[in-house]
Order: sequence, then C-alpha cells, then structure tokens
Amino acid sequence: MAFGYEYLMVYLPEFNPDSFLLFVHNPAGATKLRDYSSGRERVLGQPPLSTVSRATLYGKSRFTETAHTVSGQDGNQYWSARTSEYNLRFLPSIRNGAAAEISPSVPMRSAVRTPAEVHGRARRGSQRQLQDYVNEHQPVLTNALLEALPERLREAVTSVRWVSPLAGEDYVEYRDGDFLEAVGLGEFSSDLAVFWPSSGPSWDALAVLTTSFARSRPVVVLVEAKSHVPEIYGNGCQAGPASRSLIEKSLAAARQWCGARESSDWLGPLYQLANRLAHLYFLRERLKSPAWLVNLYFTGDPFRPTTREEWDRELRSVKQSLGLAGEVSGAIDLFLPALSPAATAATVPAPVLLSPPVIHAADDLESESFAGWRHRWTVLAEYASNQIPNAQARIDRLTNLWREPIPENWQRGIDPQLLDARYRRGDLHRPHAGEHAIEHRILLEDFDRVTCLGNRLIDGVNAFPLSRDPRGVGRRGNVEADMLLLGELAGAHRLFLCEVKHDANDPWYAAVELLRQMRLFSANLNSRNLFTHRVSILGLPTDIPFTGLIVAPASYYASRGKAQNALQPAIDLLARFASEFGVDMRLAVWDATNKTIDELPCA
Repeated sequence: MAFGYEYLMVYLPEFNPDSFLLFVHNPAGATKLRDYSSGRERVLGQPPLSTVSRATLYGKSRFTETAHTVSGQDGNQYWSARTSEYNLRFLPSIRNGAAAEISPSVPMRSAVRTPAEVHGRARRGSQRQLQDYVNEHQPVLTNALLEALPERLREAVTSVRWVSPLAGEDYVEYRDGDFLEAVGLGEFSSDLAVFWPSSGPSWDALAVLTTSFARSRPVVVLVEAKSHVPEIYGNGCQAGPASRSLIEKSLAAARQWCGARESSDWLGPLYQLANRLAHLYFLRERLKSPAWLVNLYFTGDPFRPTTREEWDRELRSVKQSLGLAGEVSGAIDLFLPALSPAATAATVPAPVLLSPPVIHAADDLESESFAGWRHRWTVLAEYASNQIPNAQARIDRLTNLWREPIPENWQRGIDPQLLDARYRRGDLHRPHAGEHAIEHRILLEDFDRVTCLGNRLIDGVNAFPLSRDPRGVGRRGNVEADMLLLGELAGAHRLFLCEVKHDANDPWYAAVELLRQMRLFSANLNSRNLFTHRVSILGLPTDIPFTGLIVAPASYYASRGKAQNALQPAIDLLARFASEFGVDMRLAVWDATNKTIDELPCA
C-alpha cells in the first residue's frame, strides 16, 4: 500500500444495494470505489470521502482494511473473498433472501481476517465436552494427545499450550487468519486467503507444542471433535461460484497430497473432514510448518452415546468414501471417554476467568508437582489476543500464587560451574543476536564500564539456575534467570536478578517470568549467596538486598500493538507486589551507547 491510502469496506446502497464495496481513498486525489461481488473488479467511480462518511456508520457497515494488492489476479481474488465475507455476514438478503439490512451486533476482531465468530459456553455435545476437557481436565487431554504422537516428537516436546477454547476468552473458536494469528503464524494470513476463501473451518480447539528441535517452529495442533456419528456428515460444500472454484482447486491438491483416489468425493457429505485435511496440507506442505490434525471422538456422551466399536466401524467407511488407502501424514484419530453428566449439565456454570495450568510433555505430574506450580505462572503470563484478558484477575491470581508454598524438593546448592566464567552460554565467541548479545555486552565487552541503577558492577553471571529438576526431565524442568549481577554503590552492595528481553514476548510476560524467578530466588539463601563464593575476598554478608529487573532496550517498551498494550498492566503488576509484599522489581532500559541500565522513566 502506498503511504496515505485508506482501505475501507463500505455499504453504499446507491451504488450497489446487494453488496459491500471496497473504498480506496488517497488524500492526493486517487479515490476509487470498487465492486468485487461478481468475482472480478469493477470500478464504479470516484466519490468524495464525505459521500462515504454520510452513507455509512463506523463500526456497523464500514471497517478499515489492512493494505493488500488491489489490481491483478491476486488482488481480485483477495478482495472478492473479503467482499463475500462481509456480504454473508452482514447482509441477510444474501444469506437467506430476506430484505437487506446491516446487522451491527456482530463484532469484528480484525479488518483483514474473518472474525472468530464461534464463542460462548456450549450446553452439550462435543463442543461442551471439549470445552470441559480444555479448561477443567487439561492434563488428561494433554497426556492423551502426547501419547498419540510419534515417540521421537513426544520426547522432544518441552511444553504444550492450549490456545482455545479458553474460558477466560469466552470459549472462542478461531478460523481463517484469526486461527493463524492465535498459533503464531499470523504473517501467513494472506497465503491462507489465496489458498482458501473466507469463512473456512472454525477449529474446535487449537494447541501449540514447543519442542527441543533446533531451528524448528512450534508445532500447531488442530482439533476437530465429534461425540456422535451424524456429526461427521453435512450438506456438502455450499460456497458460491467464485469461492467454490478456489475450494475445488485446493481440495484437489490436498487430495493428491493425502494419497486419496482422484475420483473420491471431497465436496459432498464428508466435506467438513475434507476441508480440515486441506488445511493440514496447507500448513505442512505450503507453509512447511509442523502441524497435526487431531480428529477427537468422544465415547459415551450422555447427549447421544457412541461406543468405540461404533466409531471404528463408521470411520472405516468414512476413510473409504474419502478414498484414503492409508494413514494421512500428520492426522490422528484420538478417542476419549465423555465426561460425566454433572460436567455436561445443561445449566451453565459461571465462567472461569483463566485456563488451568499447562502441563509439559514429559512431566506426567499431579497438580502439586513443582512443574505444575511452575507452569501455573506460564498460564498467567500467556495470552493470544492483542490485549491482556482479565488483567486484574490475573494479578489477583499471581498474588495468591506467590503466597503458596513451592512444592517438592526444588532447592539447589551452589554448582561448581557457577564459580567460573561470567558468560556461561555456548555462543561465547559469537553470541546470538538479541538477548544473548545484550548479556555478552554487559558481562564481557563493556563490563568494567556498565552501571546498573547507578551501581558499578563487581561481578555477574548469566544462565543462572534457580531450581533443581526434581523429576529427571532435564534442563526444561528448571527455572533460570538470564543474569545475576552484583553491584556496589557508596560502599553498599546489591544483587540484580535480571530477565533480559530484546523483542520476544511483551512486558507483561516478562514481568510474570521475573516474578516466578524472584519467588524462587527469595526462598533460597544458597542462590542469594553465590557471590560470597565467587568473590570471597570481599567478605560479603550472607543476605545481600536484591532487586529484580527486566532489562531491555528502549524499543522493547515502545513497540506498538501487543507489547505497548502490555506495558501499563506490567507496571500495575509490579506496583501491586511492591505494595503488598515489599518486592522490589523494576522495568529497566539497557542503553548500549552509554552502557547503562536505568529504570524505565514511565515506571
């Protein structure tokens, strides 16, 4: 998009009463109105901006769109899909033949992506079963998923994060570009728009697996759930001519990739499963991104009970109808017993504000384990949307979590390896860009010239472990701080426990990480006495005062969007802990030019 252009989807009955129109406004004068409802571009004229403003209501029938090519085949296809999306969602005359009217009640999550329309607490069936598993029985669901994965992948998984449907986000289910955004692949939304028209599959659940594989993207898990056999079947593809042409093309490519018979019907009653397989193909083959499709079947759902034998028999017929001779790479059939009638009662309980803890793959832990405690912090740190949902409720839960005892035998002594070099990472001679480069500058290159909150540095160490692994799952069972620094000012010493950031995550996430580290650090005198061993000649006291710091360049706090939105909640969080517990934690700026670590001014 050229600088200064404004893209709007508007409803102007005087030009076309049956469709939304694309309005492209350039203050320099190149204002154009385009109609894509027929599947191709039709330039209607050059109305002044005032005409558009008079004929539309912001937030009801006019939505700002992010830039995309207007002309050419790609632009034509993209804007035709956007037009179709708005027509179907906001013009009942298009949807069911009724008189045209604009419905202002449907919220827009994004101007480019189809919104996550499916949300709210389900009353029964597979949707309710899956909501209950994700939010109330998550360890069972997670362990069942992991058991179904190949052994090599299962052993490499370091964390499992359920993205949806979360109670704290009104059980929203994502689709189209929103689902890519939710799993961290938002930059590929335009690729998906070219592959599949809007109003594509709404995913019953989404999860992201982090692995120890080098240079590997997180693994995306797509879940489609059913609780009785009729749910498998539908009315087939109902798309209009323009969208259907794209769907047929994409399904043909996916069918070939799956090794299915070319003559098999993927547009008929089994279209829903077919388009899920197509999206698996899109992620794995088009984006070269690791992904798994989990077809989850509940047995014994009180709403409409189905046995495992009935599922097995029906699924054999389904795969035969789809022309699948063997297993599809990345597709899993998973079976879980339906939860008890009490858990799926028709009466809807009060929603839970936040999801329960995420359990790591190899932990296999009950709720009172150290790993379970550790990941409850992670759940409170993570969120998928642009704004922190229920920030105050999260702060309340973090204060409660701080008060809880730390479970299991987590404390560690002074490791001999901590008594040697300051810089302990494996990239000593060529530090990775970002956080490692900051640590390298502070601990090695500029160490003698760095000041931290006015303190001169005496010693320091990075990759500082704060807990031991009580369950034998290796380094991923630990918590570590990025740096521990020893400073001196006017003859007094102070420790600085540092969470270093460059551009990863956001200030809220960093603040919660730092809180968890501070909780462990404050509870272990051995950790706080590291420098009495490293610089014993100073005769340091056994309990030096300490401060927690988020150390990041100024740009980290100034980044627009999610990071900037998280800044004030992070400040509120640290202020709450300072007032309630006397915990000294601060947002700090690393100035590489002046070689200083100073408190962020606005904090």
